[in-house]
Amino acid sequence: MLLERDVYLDQLEALLGEAMKGAGRAAFVAGEAGIGKTSLLAAFSERTGSSVRVLHAACEDLSAPETLSLLRDLTIVDQRGLENAERGQSRLALFAEVLANLASEPTVLILEDIHWADDASLDFIRFIGRRLTSTQLLLLASSRNDGSDAKQRLHRAAADVPAAARTLIELPRLSSVAVGKLAAARGLIGHAIHDATAGNPLFVSEMLSAKGERPAMIDDLVVSKAGALSNAARALMELCSIYPRRTPYQAIAAANIVEAAIDECLASGMLVPAGEGLGFRHELIRQAVEHSLPPFRRQRLHAAALAQLEVNRGSAARCLHHALGAKDSAKIRVLAPAAAEKASAMGSHRGAAQAWRSLLDLDGLDGEAEAQARERYAFELHMFGALSEAIDQQASAISIHASQGAMLKVGNCQRFLSRLHYLNGQRAAAEAIGSAAVACLEPFGESAELALAYANLAHLAMLGEDMQQSVQWSERAEKIALRFDRTDILATIYNNWGTAIQFADPVRAAEMVERSIELGLAAGTQEHVARAYTNLGWLKLQGLDLEAAEKTLVQGESYCIDNELSVWRDYMAGTRALALVQLGRWEEAEQISREIVARDDNTLLMRNPAVRALAQILVRRGDPGADVLIDELRRHMDQGREVPRFAPYASLSAELAWTSARQSEAALSLIDEAVDMLGPDHNAHMRQELEYWRSKLRAEPPRPLRPAAIAKSDDLHSLVQAAADHWDCKAMPFETALALSQGDDLQARMSLEILAKLGATATEARVRSELAARGLTTGSRGPRASTRSNPYQLTRREMEILQHLDRGLTNKQIGDTLFVSAKTVDHHVTSILGKLDARNRGEAAAKARRERLIPEADGKP
Repeated sequence: MLLERDVYLDQLEALLGEAMKGAGRAAFVAGEAGIGKTSLLAAFSERTGSSVRVLHAACEDLSAPETLSLLRDLTIVDQRGLENAERGQSRLALFAEVLANLASEPTVLILEDIHWADDASLDFIRFIGRRLTSTQLLLLASSRNDGSDAKQRLHRAAADVPAAARTLIELPRLSSVAVGKLAAARGLIGHAIHDATAGNPLFVSEMLSAKGERPAMIDDLVVSKAGALSNAARALMELCSIYPRRTPYQAIAAANIVEAAIDECLASGMLVPAGEGLGFRHELIRQAVEHSLPPFRRQRLHAAALAQLEVNRGSAARCLHHALGAKDSAKIRVLAPAAAEKASAMGSHRGAAQAWRSLLDLDGLDGEAEAQARERYAFELHMFGALSEAIDQQASAISIHASQGAMLKVGNCQRFLSRLHYLNGQRAAAEAIGSAAVACLEPFGESAELALAYANLAHLAMLGEDMQQSVQWSERAEKIALRFDRTDILATIYNNWGTAIQFADPVRAAEMVERSIELGLAAGTQEHVARAYTNLGWLKLQGLDLEAAEKTLVQGESYCIDNELSVWRDYMAGTRALALVQLGRWEEAEQISREIVARDDNTLLMRNPAVRALAQILVRRGDPGADVLIDELRRHMDQGREVPRFAPYASLSAELAWTSARQSEAALSLIDEAVDMLGPDHNAHMRQELEYWRSKLRAEPPRPLRPAAIAKSDDLHSLVQAAADHWDCKAMPFETALALSQGDDLQARMSLEILAKLGATATEARVRSELAARGLTTGSRGPRASTRSNPYQLTRREMEILQHLDRGLTNKQIGDTLFVSAKTVDHHVTSILGKLDARNRGEAAAKARRERLIPEADGKP
């Protein structure tokens, strides 16, 4: 009996209806272990009957995830395509082939337990998520949400599905009424069972089957139930417990399990048929049985499973899982590197890191093997943003190499440690260790390691916009790389070099970075390719070729998604959001930025572009939360000031001070410092922007935000119009409006119209105030479109959150539904309470109903 789930089944049925009309949909069913995710999806699958094709796949709790595990479980996947992907060919062809099959007829694709998904499988979900809206496909994915890692993986899987096409369903526990009904059918007292289980459906089911007994843990329930079985049946359950998700019939036959034991286990309800084998009704039950095994018995079962897999040529990851269970150190030493290397090659960097970790957990590794494993582990960790741990592992590798006198390896490790420190926002440490690497390597003469160390210093100089130093280090690195014919090193050299000369020679700069991408793709150096895409997009953004910047960054993001480079993907997506802000596409920019800002699994550096983009929008709208974001930018600058990030931070701080009419001394000080940092070869537009905000804060006579190419003129109208025309040709509406705001009455009216259309409410109000001080009449001010439908000037997002408040959702629940952080929701709630003059959330919801701000159809569930 499935109680209190009809509303969710109806919701899924409605999504299926939309998908069958050719508007594909995705639903993510989340909840704690035992909450009934599988039961809900099974019930929905039964509801659909034969009207659509239903496909299933599920992930397993392996020690190190098997790459592309979901695709291995789908019957429609061509094994040859899977083998090609394993051999290093692009996964895109495989993903596209699977998607074409899924889209060939109306289909429901059910993917279970994606909290255990390997990175490559998550990439597959994101790949189809970006493309499902024009198909007859309903994607249903289940995941736990009772841990930070599970939540992050759920967000990653859902992030690329268009917001209008995705739904998050969080299953609640059963109410006391529902438990009472179930208990009454067994002649038991419901409230006692509800108190013992807190309404968790699995725990309720197990207590009911145990006639209401109240063990301390689910493990006790399961062990007690298993104890009632025959010896043969218990032996089968023990065997099945070491196989996550499913035990192949082949393994059961090899263990000489009699058919009567299988029937007994199926009759008990603990085991169920699962494809070509048997599986436990729930993973918690499997874990309880496995944990109850005596250590020697568990090891023996894993050893037998490993022997059988080796005969059948099982994957390295699956063999490693059983080798770890068998505590077979010799096999782990062989299997862990093999599993890690295959996972890394296919973009599953988390799986690779887990495999290296399993090797490092062994006792008795010799120094060289341990140092190499720590280096590789550090590399995989940094690929998905675990930088603090990566730094620790790299430092340990350096200590081992130094103790053995392997100074060439010490210098090479120091070079990469410098890189890790920079990515972690520690520029001073990066420079010190980078210089130490060069000093350590130079006595050995020219080497590939020295070329990389020079390239690292060139990179640091480029990031600080020290063109001369960057070019000098690049020239020295290029000479060595050419001698050794190292195209992989040349890829990073040309990336640094091209970006360094972006203002001095933009054409050559772009050519060099594009060459870097070509070389990186040929050499298979994924991080260098990602960094080159980032820099090429940045070059175009700095040159105000915004549409080209967006196109380049989209290409780069796709590359990062395909290769599970989440760190770089966030940075590129945030940079694209900056371009979209300048293009006036603020809603798109806000959605991209909020998804990045809502997560806390990345560094200040990699969050920087998204934080800046969102802060710009909030400042110009006058929405809450801008101060928090700008404070994050300040904390980032406290770690080390670099022109490309410090100058925009100073500009944004000044814009906030001007827009909100705050005291400007601190903002002016930042502007002065940023201008002093800008050299003659730096960004001319950035200099003009800083000078513009300085003049606004000082209340100087009107002068437009204008490009350096436009000469000064005594005719203010002509100067304003020339500047506005320039920004308009660049498709930069906010800058166009700022330029026009300094002109005559007609130009000012045009400025206000643009600001109103953008929704720049706060900027519009400030401009009106300045115009009034100048004696210009500009007509009455009207609210932006999203606020005209209510008398309290609530934004569209605030209206959306208000309806969730009326339903009684917490900030966390609202944030998970809208894919934003609870802190962001809190800022909006504060704004709502202020605008409605309400003391608390309940009073705000009640007032909204009285004022008919919330439709009657949105009644509480």
